[in-house]
Amino acid sequence: MKTPISPEVAREMVKRSQQQPPWWVKKILGNDLWSVQEEIINSVRVNQETVVASCHGAGKSYIAANTALWYLFNHRPSVVITTAPTDRQVKGILWKEIRLAHSRAKLPLGGKLLTQELKLDTNWWAWGFTAPEYDPDRFQGFHEVNILVIVDEAAGVSEQIYEAIDGVLTSEHARLLMIGNPTSTTGRFGQAFKTPGIKKFYISAFDTPNFTTFRITEKDIESGAWENKITDNLPHPYLVTPQWVAKRFQRWGKNSPLYQARVLGQFPTQGTDTLIPLDWIERAVRAELEPGEPVELGVDVARYGPDESVWLLRRGSVARIYQTRPMGDTMETAGLSISARRDTGATKIKVDADGLGAGVFDRLKELNEPALEMRSGFAASDSERFANKRAEWWWGLRERFEDGDIDIENDEEMIAQLANIKYKINSRGQIQVESKDDMKKRGLPSPDRADALMLAFAKQNEVKPIKLRAKSVGRR
Repeated sequence: MKTPISPEVAREMVKRSQQQPPWWVKKILGNDLWSVQEEIINSVRVNQETVVASCHGAGKSYIAANTALWYLFNHRPSVVITTAPTDRQVKGILWKEIRLAHSRAKLPLGGKLLTQELKLDTNWWAWGFTAPEYDPDRFQGFHEVNILVIVDEAAGVSEQIYEAIDGVLTSEHARLLMIGNPTSTTGRFGQAFKTPGIKKFYISAFDTPNFTTFRITEKDIESGAWENKITDNLPHPYLVTPQWVAKRFQRWGKNSPLYQARVLGQFPTQGTDTLIPLDWIERAVRAELEPGEPVELGVDVARYGPDESVWLLRRGSVARIYQTRPMGDTMETAGLSISARRDTGATKIKVDADGLGAGVFDRLKELNEPALEMRSGFAASDSERFANKRAEWWWGLRERFEDGDIDIENDEEMIAQLANIKYKINSRGQIQVESKDDMKKRGLPSPDRADALMLAFAKQNEVKPIKLRAKSVGRR
């Protein structure tokens, strides 16, 4: 049973804890912070604003939770507000860490702890809630001498919310911690890294203990030498691992926007030829739209050994991968398409009919299935603007991402494929989207999942083959 400490000891402990946050986290919570996490919590102590661009799996929600508890219990009275773009991030991740740390503390912390609220007194409490773009008023009325606002997954929070946050950070001791994956240099989170007076941190996977302990570098990942460097168990197996990074290096490539953001903790250097920017894709992952009509399947048929056939189900603006399979024969793929249509209630099966997909489509039509022949090389409906159907379909999908009218799952392979697709304006002034073969020439895998997504949302009107101009033959 945990024994309460005396008021005198508590006052001395608070005095030390206010000056040494990592000591309090270790002594009271019993938690270990690695070097950069210690720097972050110390920054919150002395700096009004701290921003952290973090790779995947660096423990950003862990340090946010420990910082929230340190600030709350060592500043009386105080208010701690935590927010994030989605309820899952607030309740299921950040406040899960807070509840876990509170319950496991080496000394009894006290307070009334709920799912996403911790109350110590009338003017001494912490609260977590989502920050939807349409509800900045939720931040109104929070004023206290000591106030800390933590924004998790900060790149996904709207400008309206940040303006509301500014309204509560008016006291001398107010603090703001923004932390998240760096997906875009625009918006408040991205702009903070260009603003003087804000303490900035970049956390790369190569900065984390599982890499620094064994001195594993990006060159080791590229050459494969990292495997021989691991001579003992990983010190922090719950953080990002060399195995995870090596796989992403191979699948995404070091120049991929997703690799730059999720592995290096750097804002992607996306060129003007990027079809769908990473921050649009991440917004679609965070979206929580209602499924609707139409219900249609996009089927991308594998053409080569390492490729996969993908069935993607679209319900209105909501899209989810239904199933994936290694390359199989056309009859098997047709049978799986029929089964998927029956199970999902889809009204259309949109089949990539280039290559092996032509046989799949033919078989589906023979069986009177509601299949559509999707030929990416055929002429676009708006041939003045687009080089072919592929460009027209992809541009329509891009516009959905731009408008925020799409909800996709957090599938790393699909996200990476979407972020890697490029486009250009050809000599006739038409939009031309990079082909699968061109992506493979850049050392990238076939964008099977991304293409299935595109097919599911593609508008298929009359199919018109591109007309080739015959060469004139004159008399000699």
